Amino acid sequence: MLDVKGVGKTFTGGTVALQATDLSVQENDFIAILGPSGCGKSTLLRMVAGLDAPSGGTITLDGKTVAGPGADRGMVFQSYTLFPWLTVLENVCFGLREKGMPLAQQREIAQRFLAKVGLKGFEKHYPKQLSGGMQQRTALARALANNPRILLMDEPFGALDHQTRELMQELLLGIWEDERKTVLFVTHDIDEAIFMGSRVVVMSARPGRIKCDIPVPMPHPRHYSMKTTPAFAELKARLTEEIRTEVQRAAGLLP
Repeated sequence: MLDVKGVGKTFTGGTVALQATDLSVQENDFIAILGPSGCGKSTLLRMVAGLDAPSGGTITLDGKTVAGPGADRGMVFQSYTLFPWLTVLENVCFGLREKGMPLAQQREIAQRFLAKVGLKGFEKHYPKQLSGGMQQRTALARALANNPRILLMDEPFGALDHQTRELMQELLLGIWEDERKTVLFVTHDIDEAIFMGSRVVVMSARPGRIKCDIPVPMPHPRHYSMKTTPAFAELKARLTEEIRTEVQRAAGLLP
């Protein structure tokens, strides 16, 4: 369980990026975080990852205080963060190697997750030889291979074309349903948030705070056709209005 209590972030110079925020994430939850640009979504994710320190409050994972990066949290960024001098297999093995795991075991685990993300046969390729979607699948396999307690994803599909993005959404959901990882997923895309999330957390304009926390009442496993259902359209309309209000507030059009 991830427990965020009273966590805020004020940067040097006095800019408040995130107001004191509370968020509880149960085991196997898939939480999608929505909000206008600059509202603190990525800042919150980075603090959970231990990459940034909060200005106040506490973050605990399974009762242990988060005080820095750790193997219990896997991070996937929007940008392609693979090591260009390593092959696909070597990239996925990197964290396992750092743990001192025997080479044969590293490769066995890496091969299993590469197969899950559809990259069997690409083990000897280098990142420059891959498409953007394939690079993100490699990054996902690398994060999962380390067996984190929680997977943190910061707009991981934002740079992909529409068709590849939808395929990646289905791929990730399939892996989540199989592996039952806890996921905290930042996105700007309302359709993506509804399709992926078991809950959608909407953040206010900066300085950010959690405005509402809305369950997605649609069962798993999910199929892309759910995006055409009345229930999906109804929830999208509600979230669109919530986000539109915050974008107008950020632009100074609302008090």
